[in-house]
Amino acid sequence: MSQVRKIETPEDRVVAILSKLPPKSLMRFKCIRKSWCTLINSSSFVAKHLSNSVDNKFSSYTCILLNRSQVHVFPDKSWKHEVLWSMINFFNDRVACTLYHGVEDLNIPFPRDDHQHVLIHGYCNGIVCVISGKNILLCNPATRGFRQLPDSFLLLPSPLGGKFELETDLGGLGFGYDCRARDYRVVRIIENCEYSDDERTYYHRIPLPHTAEVYTMATNSWKEIKIDISSKTYPCSCSVYLKGFCYWFTRDGEEFILSFDLGDERFHRIQLPSRRESGFEFYYIFLCNESIASFCSLYDRSEDSKSCEIWVMDEYDGVKSLWTKLLVAGPFKGIEKPLTLWKCDELLMIDTDGRVISYNSGIGYLTYLHIPPIINRVIDSQALIYIESIVPVK
Repeated sequence: MSQVRKIETPEDRVVAILSKLPPKSLMRFKCIRKSWCTLINSSSFVAKHLSNSVDNKFSSYTCILLNRSQVHVFPDKSWKHEVLWSMINFFNDRVACTLYHGVEDLNIPFPRDDHQHVLIHGYCNGIVCVISGKNILLCNPATRGFRQLPDSFLLLPSPLGGKFELETDLGGLGFGYDCRARDYRVVRIIENCEYSDDERTYYHRIPLPHTAEVYTMATNSWKEIKIDISSKTYPCSCSVYLKGFCYWFTRDGEEFILSFDLGDERFHRIQLPSRRESGFEFYYIFLCNESIASFCSLYDRSEDSKSCEIWVMDEYDGVKSLWTKLLVAGPFKGIEKPLTLWKCDELLMIDTDGRVISYNSGIGYLTYLHIPPIINRVIDSQALIYIESIVPVK
């Protein structure tokens, strides 16, 4: 039998071309033709555009989303918290051994007052989960769209005082895609405690079992789930999403990784490699080439310098984890902290003056990036490898 060959129509060619364009161009093209607007908003086109963006992430170009904040203090001693979001587009010319980059400042109208900051707590498919003031938002920086999540029924208003009054606080926040349900979800861990004195001092704090809840985008609602972890467990970092799981760097007297399966809604504990005998300390996790990776550092007080190691988790069978040391960098002077690793050998860092630096571990070369300067001391700084998408959040 002869095989029937599908004939490509002009409409197919239009879809193929549009699906490879950046979100900024697509947002403009939606205003040109009604048919284009309908096409770009369709779920099939959004999925095709996301697939093209993911397939392109291993090219010579890399996009990094940078979140920085600083505090301005005025003569009358009033102050304002300024949030600076930037998109850094890198091109690494291996032949010329030159790093090129462009910077775009993002103006996203986060709902907050002047004294509140914005922190990233999760990322998946172009959408970031942030806390802005007291609000949890899902935001697509590429389209400037965002959705404010409904309030929690597990987080209670702070009690005015008195002993044995329940106090709740946010313990951890994760965001990702549930492949089985084909929906985006947010998981929130709530820390609970009470105090044995009327003044509610820290030394009289009594930890109570954690509670947890999951938000589903399709229903725009929260539901409580079971959580069985120590009341002294504290997630300490932005969550990392990978293949249906959320991960946090966590402490409960020792450092480990806490994971959450978005499908079966279960938490798991993953051990980090032991580095205490060498003086190195783990403090942050991130995504590195489709693997979970962690920074650990050593501060040399006599030299006022920091050295950094990056470890990658190669395997986890549900009981044991296997880790490999990917690289060693430093010692560096004047470095506040590393932010993320890109292209396997480029380490993005921020110095004590708020300047952003890219360090090539292969040739040992530091490049100061020309990003609008921070006037005052950096209060918070975050960076993640970002894939632009038109996935809607509204």
